[in-house]
Amino acid sequence: MLIVAAALKTIGEFFRSGWEVESQGINVADSASGAGGDITVRSGRDILLVAEVTERPVDEHRVMSTFDEKIAPAGLAEYIFFVKPGAPTAGARVAAERFFAQGHDVNFVEIGAWVVQTLATTGRHGRDLMNRHMVDLLDTDEVPASVKTAWNAEVLRSIRG
Repeated sequence: MLIVAAALKTIGEFFRSGWEVESQGINVADSASGAGGDITVRSGRDILLVAEVTERPVDEHRVMSTFDEKIAPAGLAEYIFFVKPGAPTAGARVAAERFFAQGHDVNFVEIGAWVVQTLATTGRHGRDLMNRHMVDLLDTDEVPASVKTAWNAEVLRSIRG
């Protein structure tokens, strides 16, 4: 969730969009926080998109319940499930197509590929922004120490090759 939030902040800043990217705590239930998803991107008072970041499978039932509980009540036009490779089932895609016909864009984006494409598109400046946003997000009291430790270990692993 932190990586997706940092990437969205990076895109917003890189393209000078004026986006406000709001993310809720890790493992905080959307319903408990009143959020439509894990991340909300706004332009002023307008919600541009809401994103849910998940490692769990996304099937037709999950898409339907998300629509009924979050998308429809809030009138969200753009909802993105950021998923691991192969996560959305064929049924999930069919359900998303039905909602598209009703004016709601429900999409599935594979996290790793999307982040790589974002960083390739924004170049060195974008990568610097991404690193800064990632450190800012990690440097909060809401992020558990175990997540910070895991991130540091991953950075060290990538440096050492």
